[in-house]
Amino acid sequence: MNEERRSIKGFEVQYDITRTGRIISKKTKKARHKNGDEYGYIYVHLHKKGSRELHKTFELWKNAFPELSDNEYKGLKAR
Repeated sequence: MNEERRSIKGFEVQYDITRTGRIISKKTKKARHKNGDEYGYIYVHLHKKGSRELHKTFELWKNAFPELSDNEYKGLKAR
């Protein structure tokens, strides 16, 4: 599957986010997943320089793909 990917702002070296909302590690080239579900994250910890930060996955996606409709996002959204 070859879907569009963009770097996550502030984590350009470490992570990409796809058009549907999967978080991809650039180091391992694998999607982050929770219990086998690549879209199972409402929040995700992203690591950089030995520290980690908690982010809403939908907000990361919206920042990377502002031109897309929310319907293209397949992940979970915070209520």
